[in-house]
Amino acid sequence: MKGMWTGLFVILLVSLAGSPFRIHEVSHVPLFSGSDAYSYLVEQCDFGPRPPGSNNLSLCRSMISEKFQSFGWDVTFQNFTYHEVECINIIARWNSENNSPIILGAHYDTRPPGTSSTGSGLGANDGASGVAVLLELSDILQNDTRSSVEIVLFDAEDSGGISGWDWIQGSTYYVSQLSTERRNSIHAMVLLDMVGDANLELPREGSSTTSLQNSIWSIAEQLGYNDTFIDSYRGSVTDDHRPFLEAGIPAVDLIQVPFPSYWHTLEDTPDKCSAESLEKVGEVIEVFVVEEANSITEFPLDQPMLLFIGTIVIVILAIPIIYIQLKRR
Repeated sequence: MKGMWTGLFVILLVSLAGSPFRIHEVSHVPLFSGSDAYSYLVEQCDFGPRPPGSNNLSLCRSMISEKFQSFGWDVTFQNFTYHEVECINIIARWNSENNSPIILGAHYDTRPPGTSSTGSGLGANDGASGVAVLLELSDILQNDTRSSVEIVLFDAEDSGGISGWDWIQGSTYYVSQLSTERRNSIHAMVLLDMVGDANLELPREGSSTTSLQNSIWSIAEQLGYNDTFIDSYRGSVTDDHRPFLEAGIPAVDLIQVPFPSYWHTLEDTPDKCSAESLEKVGEVIEVFVVEEANSITEFPLDQPMLLFIGTIVIVILAIPIIYIQLKRR
């Protein structure tokens, strides 16, 4: 009977988790430099606040694009208009004709100034940190890995609730332009948002694809970064991974939750961030990309209704067993 209880417990855990925890034996030695990533963070902040349609964002976009190109990537701009504002997503590919199976994303805009109780600041953590990690990755990834990656920096993510604007407009537009063939070719979308805080903690985000989280969190465990990649949930976030999930594409959001106290204030400045935090995140994603480039994995989407039904069935089956055990006492 004890074995039966153990079996039921294991089945319940697997049902609730959505997929087994995938253990990685990390062999790749990361090349990622946190200090270089931090310098990219500061460079973005030097332009000042960078809301959609602003000259500051245009200048920052030019700088980012030039860096991608200097590292050998092909850069294209994806233009769209939202509420009469010209917005631009930045897309970097190693081979413009290649349907890369991994998308790495971040937003590069900031919230407009004066839109919170103290006004919005430089967006060092909220925006610049994710971009900084992706710029460093674009430099250090080896050529035989780069063709597996497409890097997308989204515009118009962070102006929700202002003058009728909604959130995540750059990613929404990007996904709307994907052909069916392209959607089917994407195995994983990894979003980096607020990953630079000096006291960084990244719990599992509630809406992200569990199997994809499992892969990334197991790498973090192998690298000894359990203090940063927290194996628990602290809520769900409306962010640039959501349009991908809605399109049936496995996606994960790496984001600091709860948001830091300086979020959307003048205090979101580079001194709140650290090269060490950027390096931890960068190394984990570097290892993930290198492993998946060599062996592209299918990450099954979560099926909440099936999991719910499965859990109910397990509970119903367990009731008579519990009853029998109580009767024998």
